[in-house]
Amino acid sequence: MAKPACKCKEVECEECPEWIFTLADLIMCMMGLFVILWVLKTSGIGNANLSAADQQKINEVIAAIRYGFGYVPDAASNDPIDLILLQQLRQMRPMNGQGKGASSLIPKSGAEGTDPEVLAVRRGTQATVGSRVLFAPGSAALDAEAIRILDEIVKLIKGHRNVMYVRGHTSLDDLPEGATPQQKMELSWRRAMVVVEYLVSQGVDEDILRPMGCSTFEPVIQRVYSPQTVGQNRRVEVESTHALVSDLQDRPEPARPIQGRPSP
Repeated sequence: MAKPACKCKEVECEECPEWIFTLADLIMCMMGLFVILWVLKTSGIGNANLSAADQQKINEVIAAIRYGFGYVPDAASNDPIDLILLQQLRQMRPMNGQGKGASSLIPKSGAEGTDPEVLAVRRGTQATVGSRVLFAPGSAALDAEAIRILDEIVKLIKGHRNVMYVRGHTSLDDLPEGATPQQKMELSWRRAMVVVEYLVSQGVDEDILRPMGCSTFEPVIQRVYSPQTVGQNRRVEVESTHALVSDLQDRPEPARPIQGRPSP
């Protein structure tokens, strides 16, 4: 006798299909993109129902997001987001040495961290102090403008114990086309040493200076060969680091007292 067919219901699958997760990820990515675009585009957001403290917190969050995406604030802008970023730049201290240093005599026309006082070449633990010291083609001699810039740099770094890199550079118009790499490097080295010698003569501690020759490997202007622009590559830059000289020097161990023999 045949068995009756089983009328039990099949167990239904409670798991979601895989395409649901893909769709959810896509929706989240799109929402995140719209939020980022909104933050980057929107200026200071105003809401009459928000208190001043809450509005300030919202603006600070937007400023932090913009800063994370490399946004550069406009020094002449009245946008509250730009004002927050500019205020943060003003509070940054480029050096943490033991000396007090001195302030520059050149009035600042914008936020700290921009020309002519401090040129931020790249984000990190180093910042270029002062304007670039420029040279005539093929020369390592300091002219009156270079000495004026170096005098301002002396006021900024004198008394500090941070390690300072003095980086010399050459340009494509410094030497003839047949110049060897060694000749280009030697010219950049001589420029760095001329700056080091002048800084030391003005009272900067010699042990904090690290001269370096960079030849033509680090041009600030490329593929532009007019005399006015390519001359920016004939330069020396003084870079301040966060490292102190004492952190890089060996610390002698304290002398151990000589123990005598016990008396009988």
